Amino acid sequence: MKHHILDKTFWVYTAIAVACWCVGTGLMFLLYNCLHVGYWIASACNYLVGGTMSYFLNRKYTFHSHDNRLLLLAKYVLHMVVCYFVSYSLAPVVTKFVLDHWTLHAKGNVSLAVGSVTFTILNYFGQRYVVFRSFHQKKS
Repeated sequence: MKHHILDKTFWVYTAIAVACWCVGTGLMFLLYNCLHVGYWIASACNYLVGGTMSYFLNRKYTFHSHDNRLLLLAKYVLHMVVCYFVSYSLAPVVTKFVLDHWTLHAKGNVSLAVGSVTFTILNYFGQRYVVFRSFHQKKS
């Protein structure tokens, strides 16, 4: 059975992603703008909190995974680290050139937002096709 990207899994993942995004991104912008925590620490806190929430909710409700939890967690952590560094390393480079005349703080906010969106997209495909891969193998 062939699955489509916009199937039930996508919509459940999206609902969970919105909840995790609100919590993690809210924390990130609070840290960056109100507590003046640096870019890397604020964004890392976002993904530590949002990523932990995402792992448990997606494992249970989106992908219904019963795989070896230690192996699954290791794959998830590796996946999160790769997505994080790709997203948040590229975002400042892109915003630096696009927003040349903006203040450093404004560029930081846009860069955090761009990194967040990039991360969310990479994270969906990585969770669906790499981390929780056996979910789709069992459905096929």
